[in-house]
Amino acid sequence: MSQQKLRAAILIVSTTAVEDPSTDKSCDILKDVFKQEAGGQWEWDVAETKIVGDVIEDIQEAIKHWSAQDDPVNVIITTGGTGFAVADNTPEVCSRLT
Repeated sequence: MSQQKLRAAILIVSTTAVEDPSTDKSCDILKDVFKQEAGGQWEWDVAETKIVGDVIEDIQEAIKHWSAQDDPVNVIITTGGTGFAVADNTPEVCSRLT
């Protein structure tokens, strides 16, 4: 059985990582997770990654961009922006994108 190639995008939501990308460790870990799916029915390619701050418009713009492409990604993974600070609102922002 041949593998089907699927595309993923990773969105890091972190005000700290926007200022200093070296502080983010999650992107490399998530890329490795996609690489580990070998030998199965699916083969994943991380097509794009992006770091944005905890800004509603920036989060939504990235997700809309990846979704509206002529050849959209198959899955968008978000990480960060889920803490206890007032600005941490990634789940709420994503739920508005219906």
